[in-house]
Amino acid sequence: MKRNFLSGGWRRHAGVLLLIAVAAGTTLRFFRLGSRELSIDESLSWAESSGHNIKAVLRVQHQLDSGKFPIYELAQHGWMRVFGESEAAMRSLPALIGSLSIVLVFILGVEVMLAASSGRSDETDEGRVYIVAAVCALIFAVGLPSVEIARQARMYSMMQAWILVQIIFLLRARRLGGLANYAGLTIFSAVAVATNFTAALVIAAEALWLIYLWLAEAPSDERARGANAWTMGVALAAALVSLLPFFALLRYGVEGVARGDYDWIKPPGRWEPFATFESGLGSWPFPLFALFAIIGGIQLWRTHRDEAVLLILWIGLPPIVLLAGSYIVTPMLVTRYLISSFVPFFILTAIGIESIPSRQLRSVALIAIVSLCVLRASADFRPGDNRWRDACEIALSDSCSRRRVGASSEVYLVSYYMHEANRRTVKIVRFPFDEAEHKAPRVVILSPTVSPEEAAAIRREYPIIVGKFKNITVVSRPEGCLQKAPIS
Repeated sequence: MKRNFLSGGWRRHAGVLLLIAVAAGTTLRFFRLGSRELSIDESLSWAESSGHNIKAVLRVQHQLDSGKFPIYELAQHGWMRVFGESEAAMRSLPALIGSLSIVLVFILGVEVMLAASSGRSDETDEGRVYIVAAVCALIFAVGLPSVEIARQARMYSMMQAWILVQIIFLLRARRLGGLANYAGLTIFSAVAVATNFTAALVIAAEALWLIYLWLAEAPSDERARGANAWTMGVALAAALVSLLPFFALLRYGVEGVARGDYDWIKPPGRWEPFATFESGLGSWPFPLFALFAIIGGIQLWRTHRDEAVLLILWIGLPPIVLLAGSYIVTPMLVTRYLISSFVPFFILTAIGIESIPSRQLRSVALIAIVSLCVLRASADFRPGDNRWRDACEIALSDSCSRRRVGASSEVYLVSYYMHEANRRTVKIVRFPFDEAEHKAPRVVILSPTVSPEEAAAIRREYPIIVGKFKNITVVSRPEGCLQKAPIS
């Protein structure tokens, strides 16, 4: 496909697009980063990372989230020691990783397009390689899933970055071979899975791709295909072998199913994988993404089938596995477990946009997708309220003599929004209260996650409302020490 680039013009076009992608993506990831209170999941990350030393971090992380190595928690621990524990400070580490991932997506796009254009080295094809990679980076930079996950103090942004590096090495090993590429594939595969076991879904897609390569036995250019499926398979297997000591900890995840740790996930419908991508990208941007991803998939399939199969497996296998697990074991199909599967979707979308013959139409399509993505992502930037901070302030009123507060699954969220001086003196009692607890709390914080039956049982013992902040209610016993507070 002919492109009218001046000498070096493609470099300027790609460079400008990449700079725009990094600037826009960084702005979306850091803008008003501390304007909303922590979520329950973020408070767990804070509890795991806020120990006084590394030993304490390892101990708490094992108690709260066993079955994975605390790579993110250790990094967050060091980050908070330097920058503090505010909402913005905690979220700035994933936001920074998310901004760096924009460059990783550009490199990944280059690798995909170099493989697809192997055997052709003229300036037009070389220019198309970098233009498509820059467009992909721009779409990733403004896409809602990547922006949303980078604004949360959770490990998923880091896991996504490891996966990106791992697949870059996979493609380089396929294209060039070399010990360094095999070693990178092994190391970053192990690191990604150790950060969060959902990364194993991508490894499974790659394993199927290697089986496909072995079965296809398609003729290929030796220079562009310096590695074989067996060698890459050994590299992936070596990564899994290195993680064997951690696999024994998976039993805690299995026990978590029995404890009801995943009961918050709703059972999926048969079309849930499709709906997950639609809700993840946004209802308005999704049709454009789907259209150009299909066009890009067809284009890449014609150009080079091997890389097209890899991207399709990367998109499709993780949601299929989670859907099957949801029916067989427990509901587990949520967007953040599929966060990396949006990247190949973005790559195919970029290829589809770039395959439009008219330069003006390509620009219109890219501007339309970027604009819709920015509007959708920025809709979540409205400042939040201080409901948890206000509820904790009422519950910890100085007029109360017994320093105990009742809470449900939000015990760490309550602990975070206490004043730091109170964290060592106030005991947070999780309800339902243990019979061995001789001093029941005089005040309880009821959150939206409490079931109506449980809330009714608590209200019988704690009938006095001392404060209400949106959907969070602070209640007290009749002999409680708190005075009734204004309802906000």
